[in-house]
Amino acid sequence: MLLDELKKLKDLQFIDSQVFDLEEELDSLPEQNELLNAKITEMEGKLKELRSAIAIQLEEKQKRDDILKKGEDKLKTITGKQSAIRNKDEYNALLREIDNIKRFNRDLSDEIAEIDKEIEFKNNELKLIEEETVKKIEENRKKMSENEKRVKELDNTLEKISEKREKLIQNIRPAVYRKYQRIFESSPNGKAIALAEDRVCHGCNMTLPPELFNMVLRATRIEVCPNCQCILIPVKKENKETPEQ
Repeated sequence: MLLDELKKLKDLQFIDSQVFDLEEELDSLPEQNELLNAKITEMEGKLKELRSAIAIQLEEKQKRDDILKKGEDKLKTITGKQSAIRNKDEYNALLREIDNIKRFNRDLSDEIAEIDKEIEFKNNELKLIEEETVKKIEENRKKMSENEKRVKELDNTLEKISEKREKLIQNIRPAVYRKYQRIFESSPNGKAIALAEDRVCHGCNMTLPPELFNMVLRATRIEVCPNCQCILIPVKKENKETPEQ
């Protein structure tokens, strides 16, 4: 009886709707993980960039510290030569050299102080964002792991549903199934079945012509909605068992 087959198509639609939703979720998960991974890479890049900037400034500071130490050692050495000066010219020359070294060391000390300020500023900035960023990275990695687990769950669920679907279609005539499948595959929302009640298609809310609705109620052949192209299945009511006249 066609009505029994229509009921089986309704069950098939329920299964296919599940498959449609599950496959949509399954398709979205790799893209979600790509976006999450991109965010992780971006956050790790910012942390690495900031740490690298601090390391470069520490290296520059160390270079200047080494130069300053040599300058201070040189100043001590030259200052110690004062006792060996024999005339005023040598003394004045020595004073000029001492003054130049002191000025150079002072300028270098100012540079080191500025670098220290920059390093302190960047270290404070790093502390502010590092804890929050590391937390976000961990959250994103956890979400990626959950998505990967969900993919496996969906694969297993789809496999079980597919087995159930195969058993169901064995009890549907090939011609009826092919018609259903054509409509289902061309549907943008994975719908091939719609209930028809009180002359209304529940698939698109279109009011059906009386003649068509009567044919749907009789269930002598497969009828489709002229608007959404879904196969129409009648909703029988206790007080409405016969077709409209």
